[in-house]
Amino acid sequence: MAKPYIWRLQDPMPSQAQESGINPGQWVQQWQVRIESEYPQLVGHLVWDRERLAALEKAVDRIMVSDEEVPGRALLRRSLLNRLTGLGPLDALLTDDRNTEIMVNGPRAVFCERQGLITPVDLQFEDAEEVTLLAQRLAHRAGRELTTEHPWCDAQLADGSRIHCVLPPVSEQPTLTIRRAPPKPLDLDDYLRVGALSNELWSDLRGLVVQRRNIVVAGGAGTGKTSLLRLLAEQSASDERLITIEDVRELNLRHPHVVSLETYRQHTLHNLIVNALRMRPDRIIVGEVRGDEALELIEAMQTGHPGSLSTVHSQAGDMRTVYRLARMCVKGNSGIPFDALVGQILSTVDVIVYVRRFPDGVRRIDAVSQVTPEGLRTLWQYDGAEWVALGKYADG
Repeated sequence: MAKPYIWRLQDPMPSQAQESGINPGQWVQQWQVRIESEYPQLVGHLVWDRERLAALEKAVDRIMVSDEEVPGRALLRRSLLNRLTGLGPLDALLTDDRNTEIMVNGPRAVFCERQGLITPVDLQFEDAEEVTLLAQRLAHRAGRELTTEHPWCDAQLADGSRIHCVLPPVSEQPTLTIRRAPPKPLDLDDYLRVGALSNELWSDLRGLVVQRRNIVVAGGAGTGKTSLLRLLAEQSASDERLITIEDVRELNLRHPHVVSLETYRQHTLHNLIVNALRMRPDRIIVGEVRGDEALELIEAMQTGHPGSLSTVHSQAGDMRTVYRLARMCVKGNSGIPFDALVGQILSTVDVIVYVRRFPDGVRRIDAVSQVTPEGLRTLWQYDGAEWVALGKYADG
């Protein structure tokens, strides 16, 4: 397939526009001002669904109809829509609900994830500057700064989607990753329908939450840790006070008593966990531990906040998850020996739920293990076809 041509305002206009001496930027700017003035409800935020995008396109057509003699109308119309939505050439991908993640590795390499499988997309940006401008526009919409002095940005957009942008010199090319928020949070029926867990396995997991066991959801990037954490946390009793702590607010729990905290500049996960302990929590739920805040979480679990939950990146659901948590605790220079930290985690964390993405693209629970001072004992294991119960959770 031929490379798509993406026109920019600074590009040469088609020959008919050049001959007329018209400045295309003036037309687009004029129409943009009118749209923003007459249809503010359509341009207040990013337009990532078909119905709202269709309404915006109709408004653009109404505005442009009085200027039918303008040459190159189709290109001008597309440029105007790109300006108004902030999507640039990604609009076709972002308005397709089947695409769950969009990855731009520079102007010549665009990929998308659909049904758990990543494939290249026949779409290119004109140059690296266009990728940078789009990334900065998205970061600005999320209230974050993205410059060469602050070359990365991790944020949530108004529709719940998560963006991560990285600019040179940190990266060779400007890169952009957009993880689409599902139209609605995944519920138990969704997990059962795709074969991510079974009714029997869920009955055990829900029971562990109700019993206020300390649970860590482990897995690699993009394996569904946050979605599963949300589903588990929402099983908490309605009279419990939950404090959620995240780098980027994604959990958005459907629970009557939730306080949501989000890091911002110098206000780190470490600081927020310390503050959460003063907010009378019944449970502390950390979206993801990745540094020395792991020690505060472990100590919170030990000091009167049972039933706390978190996620952690890990390559396996066995002792490697425990060791990874211990290595993160060491970063805090607490002076506690590594072996002592491992022992502390083994006596504090009750359950590790390991999730991974399988070759068929489905994100499944791979194993559930009870954590004991002697090590891990597997309660459930996926054998490639079904979940096999290998034991019951044992107190003491």
